[in-house]
Amino acid sequence: MSQIGIGIVGTGWVSGEHIKSYQKHPDTHVVALCNRTRANAERKAIEAGVPDAKIYDDYEAMLADPNIHAVSICTPPNQHSHEAILAAEAGKHILIEKSVANDPKSLGAMLRAVEKANVKTVVSFVLRWNLEFLWIKRMLAERAIGDIFYAEVDYWHNIGPQYVQFHWNKHKHIAGSVLLSAGCHAIDALRYFVGSEVKEVCAYSNRRNGVYEYDTNLVGILKFENGAIGKTCASFDCKNPYLFNIDLLGEKGTIRDNKIWATEYFGGQTDWVNVPTVRPDNGDVSHHPFDGEISHFIDCIQNDTESHVNLADAAKTHAICYAMDRSAEEGRTVSIAEIEAEIAS
Repeated sequence: MSQIGIGIVGTGWVSGEHIKSYQKHPDTHVVALCNRTRANAERKAIEAGVPDAKIYDDYEAMLADPNIHAVSICTPPNQHSHEAILAAEAGKHILIEKSVANDPKSLGAMLRAVEKANVKTVVSFVLRWNLEFLWIKRMLAERAIGDIFYAEVDYWHNIGPQYVQFHWNKHKHIAGSVLLSAGCHAIDALRYFVGSEVKEVCAYSNRRNGVYEYDTNLVGILKFENGAIGKTCASFDCKNPYLFNIDLLGEKGTIRDNKIWATEYFGGQTDWVNVPTVRPDNGDVSHHPFDGEISHFIDCIQNDTESHVNLADAAKTHAICYAMDRSAEEGRTVSIAEIEAEIAS
């Protein structure tokens, strides 16, 4: 397949970054944009520099277009499951913004549809292409700090009326929870860095912004299968610039954000090594590394390979989010096996 035709469903803020990255790729062509409000799709086509893109206000009609081989799902989270299932049934490869589903049952239906259709998927945990993430993964691969026994990743982002997505993010039936809306990036980072799956979690939550329909602050403890332990905190009520805190304690050293203490690895180290890099501390979607993510998505399609962040992998991150939300609501420790059984049912 020399040219991969792309359809975009949802023409809000993040869709513009998807379009920009597809335009940069030599093997993709944005064929169509779809939005329930046709005028919004037409406006986005002009803004994003794809004035020749077909405009649809009917998603299933767009999926019927034979010139479209892959779809980017950029709608609000509560629509993702249904739209992904329809795309899979239409034989389209799928790039899905997170969260992919707001409940285990919907996620299970997506997984089965994708498996049956044998289409490629990438879930937009886009920070896996962030330069600080790539540097940390390199340090871990080179055993600079040894095996991680404790990991902590936090998502602190004041999401109020000043934020573009606030108008839907405050509604529980759309956003799901503070984790499903955005804190899932921190959960995914924990899995990615520790390199082990989570066995069980315990969490507590509260709320200081009464406009929200769900608790906007959550702290959780995680127990990993390899014996490591971890902590995460997601907060929308914090009064500070966006922060994505990363602390990894290993048997040979420690990584704190873009700093590393690893005396065996560096030799002669007398202070933290501070690595100038692009940190993930920015809530503006234009700051996110979509070029890398979309290049990876296209590579998976062209080479018939599965992504390291496909729907099956992302389901493990989502299972942790569901478990933490349940723990906070019910006041008990929740095993991941409990959630996975619901996804599989």
